[in-house]
Amino acid sequence: MYQLGWGVDGGAWSWRRRLFAWEEEQVGELISILQSVTLQVHKEDRWLWNLEKSNVFSVCSAYNFLTTQTTVVNPVDAKLLWHKELPLKVVIFAWRLFRDRLPTKNNLIRRNIINLDSSSCAG
Repeated sequence: MYQLGWGVDGGAWSWRRRLFAWEEEQVGELISILQSVTLQVHKEDRWLWNLEKSNVFSVCSAYNFLTTQTTVVNPVDAKLLWHKELPLKVVIFAWRLFRDRLPTKNNLIRRNIINLDSSSCAG
């Protein structure tokens, strides 16, 4: 990616399909982050997971991080949501609901996926 150019108009940012508005925002954030990165050829390249003292990734630490974020609209006990007897589609729906990620008309407008005056969605 570095050789293709990861600046704003660099070749590293060409996609096979048109990006959604929320994806464009994430790409913009990534470009901002990468602008401050300096590659060091003689240093070891490795991943560090800052949520664990050992710096090693664990599903448990990722899950704990995600479930304790303040972006949750209605806090819910994770043990109730991730129950093995619930159908996966119900769990995913509830997770998206509590994270305010359902494709409602208001969410689609806020994320610039549809226009305010769009007639393709019911109010």
